[in-house]
Amino acid sequence: MHETMLRILAQEAHKGNMPSSTFKAGSFALVAKEIIAQFGVECHPSYVENRMRTLRTMWSTIQTIRKKSGFGWDDNLKMITCDPKTYQEEVMAHRKHAEYLNKKIDMYDELAIVVGKDTATSGFSKSYVDLEHEPNNGDSAEFVADNVEEGVVKKEKNAVESSTTGSGISKSRKRGRAASNADESVLTDLSDQLKEIVVALKEINRGPVDYTALYNEVMAMMADRYSEDMLATAFDHLCENEKTSRGFLAKNARLRKLWLDSFLFSQL
Repeated sequence: MHETMLRILAQEAHKGNMPSSTFKAGSFALVAKEIIAQFGVECHPSYVENRMRTLRTMWSTIQTIRKKSGFGWDDNLKMITCDPKTYQEEVMAHRKHAEYLNKKIDMYDELAIVVGKDTATSGFSKSYVDLEHEPNNGDSAEFVADNVEEGVVKKEKNAVESSTTGSGISKSRKRGRAASNADESVLTDLSDQLKEIVVALKEINRGPVDYTALYNEVMAMMADRYSEDMLATAFDHLCENEKTSRGFLAKNARLRKLWLDSFLFSQL
């Protein structure tokens, strides 16, 4: 699927369907249609568009490695070259970089056409180093709480500043204090709700994953045109990622199917 996507998008770029360093929606739809025809799996244009993020990450990582000291480039083989010592040091620091070292990078030219220009100016392209150090989902609650608190503080500040202008200063201050108290009440309610969510998440994550139940739920998806081998691959992946396993079990049947489609698409 990866090669099919690159091949079609490279052709679309040559046709001029890549204005402003991004593809038209019709190009993603064309890729999705071809993948459905070739592989017999469900594929939405949104899957293809999301896959572009992975391609940007790949390109960014390749270019980052090439700029490092001790690495060479074989343009005929499209391969990053290095000696054994440099290879070992790089892989020890960034394990995922091994797939780009002393190995031919398949469809490098197509990758350069599809995302090479795009990642040069992309504001959100990330390397594998960035992804390995991203915060997990547990940090999101703190982020929300910080932003909620910051928003309330700004509202309080604006209320106080507005109360010092015009006539009836004392009345304005009273109204400002009343608004401030109301904002504090909202913040308290939000804080309590966030605490309840955190407690609930801790309860969910407490105890081991029931892998027998997980296996049964994954294999139950066979009725949705998935083969046993495909589902076995998905099950193995879930077993290696406990948080993903818990998330899969928490989803309803429709969301599980969407997750499987997306995961299997990324594997082929």
